[in-house]
Amino acid sequence: MEELTEEVFINRARTFFYEVAGVEPASLDADANLIESGILDSLLLISFLAFIEKLRGSPLEITRENLPAISSLRGAYAFVRLQKPDDKLCESFNGN
Repeated sequence: MEELTEEVFINRARTFFYEVAGVEPASLDADANLIESGILDSLLLISFLAFIEKLRGSPLEITRENLPAISSLRGAYAFVRLQKPDDKLCESFNGN
């Protein structure tokens, strides 16, 4: 199975947004705020979270406070990496 690197995650996310919302992959900057740009609305957010959980292979712990972390593709990847149980940074990211 292919390792979920940042590059792999971003490419798969771009494909997801193309297939689900018709957003051209080349137009999705990895650091652009998907909410402010109007790409990520409330319904697409739910689909995007499900997509992320499927790639990750387990549920995410999403709260109102950490939701802005997934507003960009690069931010979403970092959030997924920091949420991994074996990742020491997870505790500091979640304020523990």
